[in-house]
Amino acid sequence: MLLLSFNINDDKYVIDTRNIIEVTTLVRLKKLPGSIKGIAGLLNYHGTSVPIIDISQLCDKQVQQNTLTTRIIIVNYTDNRLIGIKAENVTETIRINENDFESTGININENKFLGDVAEIDNRFLQLINIDQLLNDQIRESLFPKNDKVVGE
Repeated sequence: MLLLSFNINDDKYVIDTRNIIEVTTLVRLKKLPGSIKGIAGLLNYHGTSVPIIDISQLCDKQVQQNTLTTRIIIVNYTDNRLIGIKAENVTETIRINENDFESTGININENKFLGDVAEIDNRFLQLINIDQLLNDQIRESLFPKNDKVVGE
């Protein structure tokens, strides 16, 4: 499977490229005052407002400094909804056999999106499960039940 890698602090994470629509440079986002922690803002993506999630905030609750390698990863979430993931050090793709990933053996209630790990070159890579990225509170804030899905 082909994976896109990024860092949160010194740890490396990967996303399956089958979920990715586009990777774009960091642009100015529309801030959403009073929004839930982890929501970085909105991006105008080809005329559509796309919520951007700061994955560093979701994982370790800290806002990372923007660098030349900070990117917005536009992904298909669930129900044909788009979200963007703001991530640091988005610099490479990696091909890893799906069977190389193993369970961490640890139940992480708050961050269910943190999936299995693979050890490559003496370093752990953790898979991000896009369909579990948003907890109930963030999902309901971004996509209220009475909202229409893109394409309806």
